[in-house]
Amino acid sequence: MFWAKRQFQWAQFAPYQDCMEKLLMANATRYREFMMFMMEVRAGLADVYVGVPTKELLAVFDGFEPVADVPKVIDTLLVADVNAIKDAGFEFKHNTPAGRK
Repeated sequence: MFWAKRQFQWAQFAPYQDCMEKLLMANATRYREFMMFMMEVRAGLADVYVGVPTKELLAVFDGFEPVADVPKVIDTLLVADVNAIKDAGFEFKHNTPAGRK
């Protein structure tokens, strides 16, 4: 998978979420390789991560910077197959001891 991230305020990421869903539908047989989640930086500000199966698909995500490492504990799932997220070793913050406080 190829990963990139970009920081957004509030729900400014919504057009990219729509784009991710369209890419996923256009490549339905590879649905497990399309992921989008966010990590809250502070109230109203979040890092949004996108994961796609080919480097070329990252080109549609203007302003996103490629990253080699992504957090394995995530705040909010925006687009993905939940089983694929778990199979890839991701965990939801609210399921961790720190997130249950």
